[in-house]
Amino acid sequence: MLKKIILILALLLTALPGAMVHAGNFGMGMHGGYGVIKYEEHSDALGTDRKSDASLGAFIFGVSGEYSPVKPANFFIGLVTDFTLSLTNDEKHTETSAEFQTNDLKIFGQFYDLRFGYKNNIDNFYYRLYASGGWDGIHFARNRFMERGIPANGKVTEDFSLWRIGGGAGAGYKFGSWALDGRAAYAYYPAGQVRNSKFEGIQFDTNGTCLDAGAGIMREISKNINFYLGGSYTLILLDESEVKRNMNANSTITEVVFPYSKTQIMVGIANLTYAF
Repeated sequence: MLKKIILILALLLTALPGAMVHAGNFGMGMHGGYGVIKYEEHSDALGTDRKSDASLGAFIFGVSGEYSPVKPANFFIGLVTDFTLSLTNDEKHTETSAEFQTNDLKIFGQFYDLRFGYKNNIDNFYYRLYASGGWDGIHFARNRFMERGIPANGKVTEDFSLWRIGGGAGAGYKFGSWALDGRAAYAYYPAGQVRNSKFEGIQFDTNGTCLDAGAGIMREISKNINFYLGGSYTLILLDESEVKRNMNANSTITEVVFPYSKTQIMVGIANLTYAF
């Protein structure tokens, strides 16, 4: 799946402007930073009020590319990729406010956003508007379980596969070789799927939304090179799935559900962009 997505996006970036590469401009960027991921779940679909939460330090890094043809003027196509890798920390689970489980949690996220848009400037003020689509994948790895104070063996993985459509806007104001820069974006997940290794053969369907915003200051190092330093906030909200029936190893049938989930990613970002 991932290899196919990367190949398709790469072909789009190279093929669409292919006939006009000599008459446009292309930019590439690399970014990285550090911050925190906060993850929460909540469900009362199975008769009891269950919640979980975790807070994890996280590194983020990624690359981006953008092409702007001469004609039509001011339009662009771009690809932004992000990869997020958390440190390991505790995740706590409660049932009707009483803690019943703890475990170690580690998260890896990969985010791909293909953008088509329009950009322009009015004197020192510049702006851009775009429509976007892409795919987000988030992998959770849990181990070192403690169930009501008793150690439990095993490792459980959970994978989110989330297709997205949406749009965004960015704007800034230049003063000399410096600029104040901000952005905001919204995406809807119309078709999300979650698989949990604990429930083999079961696929949970979900949908939801993603809000993303950032602000910072940019410095023009040379005619072709810009450096940006700022902060980024991402909020992912996923709806609860339908209740599924699961047969465990001793042939006992139980009901399982993917709960409401909330993921927040808050990081400081540095970005270096080269245009040619």
